[in-house]
This record gives sequence, C-alpha cells and structure tokens, in this order.
Amino acid sequence: MMGFGKVGSEVARRGKGLGMHVITYDPYAAVDRAHALGIELVSFDEALSRADFISLHMPLTPDTDKLFNAKSFAKVKRGVRIINVARGGVIDEDDLLEALESGVVAQVKFNVYLSSFKCLLIFYSLRALIFVWSHVCMEDHSFYPEAHYIHVC
Repeated sequence: MMGFGKVGSEVARRGKGLGMHVITYDPYAAVDRAHALGIELVSFDEALSRADFISLHMPLTPDTDKLFNAKSFAKVKRGVRIINVARGGVIDEDDLLEALESGVVAQVKFNVYLSSFKCLLIFYSLRALIFVWSHVCMEDHSFYPEAHYIHVC
C-alpha cells in the first residue's frame, strides 16, 4: 500500500479483513494509527521490495510526480502487480512499459493515467493483445492466455 490517508487506510483495513498481510509506505502516516489497524509501516524501498501487489493511494505532488519510474521498478519483486487509483502522474508511463515488457511488472490496473492518447500508445506498443476495462467489461481472458492485460476502470 502506497499512501495511508482516507482511501489508503480503508483499502488496507479491507485487505486485513480478507486475511492479507498489509504493509504501507506513507511518510505522513501516524504509526499508532497504522498499528491500531494491524498495518506495518515500512520505508518506500522496503515496500517496493516486499510487495506482491502495490496499490497506489497518493496525491500528485512534486515529490510523487513519476515516483514509480525505472529506478523504482528495479527494486520490486519480479512479477509484481500494480493498481493505480491515485493520480496518473505518479507512474512514469514509458518506464512502466519497459517494466511490463521485461516481465518485472506482471500486470497493472489503473483508472487514472496522464492522457488517453499516451495510454493507447502504451497499449499498442506492447505487441500483445491488451484488454482495456470500462465500467462494463468481459472477464474471460481464456482466448488470449499469454497476453498482457491492462485494466482501465
């Protein structure tokens, strides 16, 4: 979990309710609040290296602009899944494309991105079928089991 404000803490609470071990990075989070929910606060680098899923819940600020870039992707577990419901600018889309193509990032789901046009360029440059989710979508991936899937809500 990246960001432990209103939304991030609620997502973390629900994850705990589903039996997940939740860690979070947020330089502004109160340690006692996180511990009261059974959430472990860790450094940014530790969150990157330990997470199987990274859920982004942070504002776009000068500090978070393209926070997830080639340098960050080099520190994640191979095959990590990223869910971005924060702001499009927190991920460097060009570096994300490289991380997807190399298999470092196995899957990404987002409902925010910098621009629809750039997002479509990323989709087509993967040279694999990519499913773009809308509010109504088809869940069956069996036709293309080896494709990269990017879900846009």
